[in-house]
Amino acid sequence: MKENNLKATLFHQSAHLSEHDLLAPSAYCSFCKSTQRTPVASLQESPEVVLLHCKKCHASSASRMPKPETLSKYYSQYYDSFDDEEDRITLDAPDRMACHIVRHAKPVLGDLAGREISILDYGGGDGAISAKIAHEFVKLGAAKVKIALIDYNKSTIETSDNRIQFFRPGDLTEISEKTVHLVVASAVLEHIPEPSEILAKLLASLTEGGIFYARTPYVTPISKIAKFINIKFDFTYPAHVHDLGARFWNNVISTLPLEGAFSISRSTPSIVETTFEQHFLRTLIAHALKLPGFVFKEAYGLVGGWEVFIRRD
Repeated sequence: MKENNLKATLFHQSAHLSEHDLLAPSAYCSFCKSTQRTPVASLQESPEVVLLHCKKCHASSASRMPKPETLSKYYSQYYDSFDDEEDRITLDAPDRMACHIVRHAKPVLGDLAGREISILDYGGGDGAISAKIAHEFVKLGAAKVKIALIDYNKSTIETSDNRIQFFRPGDLTEISEKTVHLVVASAVLEHIPEPSEILAKLLASLTEGGIFYARTPYVTPISKIAKFINIKFDFTYPAHVHDLGARFWNNVISTLPLEGAFSISRSTPSIVETTFEQHFLRTLIAHALKLPGFVFKEAYGLVGGWEVFIRRD
């Protein structure tokens, strides 16, 4: 009999880690360092790794993180498994994602006419989405768009518009505070074992009136239902080591050690990754599941992912 199976994402494969691959268990939440955590799901057995929910900041994280060399090997194999660059894009319609981000960032950024705009794309692969965002900014009147691209993948998409320029910082230490108009951290924070400092630095890089965008998986409620109806759910560990939903993002400003004033301008179920043209049934189910989340917010969990726009005031 064939086993029914659900995956947290189409684009990553789970891997069973041995004791040699894992760090020792941590008693502390990766985001707020609280010890008030309870198990909510099993990620693997022998050795056991469970998903722990923090009662303070509402992040859910793996009880044991992969060693840095384990992740390096995992992602090198992940990128080597693709035949070409297009296979690495984890969205059916990057143009749609770019327009979505611009639509909600533009009211915060204000009039772009004649301005030089800076984008920090953290974990954006080859920069395909940030390049499309930059093109939209140019259409809106921006004189120049500079994109700082930080990612494990070192290839960079080409752009024929000389008003759009990429540069490759080695890491976030090369990004000064209060210098970036738009930070994009889409589908990346869930991969980072200790993301608290990185998230704080990303927010600190914003100029006053700048906007931060993040998109993360939130699949724990779906995994619980899958278990109840005897369907195996693949969390895609160790690709995903955190699960971050509405309650986490709505409280993130008070969770992190931030200097300055920040406010949430939008916090909703995340945009659907797929399209009806390419994945009709998956897209239909995703829209149906996410819709109640726009109304009931934190009271409803079957959304698959959450997104947030945070403004520096």
